[in-house]
Amino acid sequence: MGIQDRDYYREKQWSEHDTKGQKPATSMSWKHFLGSILFLVLFALIILAIFDHYKPRHPIPSRVAENQSAAENKPRNCSSLPPHGLSYMFDPSMNRTDVLYSGLEIENDHDHPMIAIITDQLGSKRLLAISIAPSKVAQVTLPVGQYGMHVLLGSSWCNIEMGFSDGATATVAGGISIMVGSTTSMHFSGSGIRPIQLALAYSMSKPTDFQIDIQPNEVLGNGKLDLVQTKDGHYFSSGTVNGVPVVFMIDTGATVVSVSKKIASQAGIEKCAPQMTSTANGMVDACLAVVSEVTFGEFRLTNVKVMIMPDMSGNSLLGMNVLRNFHIEQIDKVMRISSR
Repeated sequence: MGIQDRDYYREKQWSEHDTKGQKPATSMSWKHFLGSILFLVLFALIILAIFDHYKPRHPIPSRVAENQSAAENKPRNCSSLPPHGLSYMFDPSMNRTDVLYSGLEIENDHDHPMIAIITDQLGSKRLLAISIAPSKVAQVTLPVGQYGMHVLLGSSWCNIEMGFSDGATATVAGGISIMVGSTTSMHFSGSGIRPIQLALAYSMSKPTDFQIDIQPNEVLGNGKLDLVQTKDGHYFSSGTVNGVPVVFMIDTGATVVSVSKKIASQAGIEKCAPQMTSTANGMVDACLAVVSEVTFGEFRLTNVKVMIMPDMSGNSLLGMNVLRNFHIEQIDKVMRISSR
């Protein structure tokens, strides 16, 4: 064997030895690829498991969600319809004592409840609101002047700002006039609100002498009532007007029993005659009515004349048309009222 042959033989042995100690390149590549795929699959399964763990267990049905959305859009702060005859004052100037007043009478012959809103002449400022039930008449006294009026009709009341949620609104064309010594009467009639059918008969009448044929008032009850003078020198007694609780101040200088518009409304006084009367603030346009019953202490009187005062607040006055039926004496700071 020559030198060249010997060198070739040694190189061949070394090559075969190196080949036996190494893995094939193709086998290594496929195993690496399969391992990567397995790792990605396991990673994806872990992500899906985490997502499934935190997703909502009880999703809200779309119909319920829509109902909740509708509930959120439902008007809030709604309340029951104000009772018949109740008035709501927007502007305190409607209670001024330095102006003359006259009466406004509103009759509701429509088949729906009505809220009449008195505004200024331009209709831009609300002054007073009055609730009138179907087939009822409401009365209020207003300062003499020109006014606008909106009428709200409906069956589902919300509040004074929103009105009826299912209602209609009508405007009295030309407004209304409140004149000295006259009663303004408004008679609304009709039916339905979609479309609205509403007719108005408007009239003004001068007051007549309030000499109504009524039965003489009758005094029921015996005994005596002792009242202690207050620090300001007055005497007070609890009582009622047509069953409505009041606190009377005993006023021997008042001709008749006097009550506020609020008490008159609560007592169901629907008919009265405008009448000028003198007060500490001068002449005012009041309204005279007859109530079926007035009580104070243990005494009860029937068919009693009552003056409705436009600017009265607080206590009612027990006037001489009631007190003249009793014997009154004052000893020190005690007033004793006893039956004759």
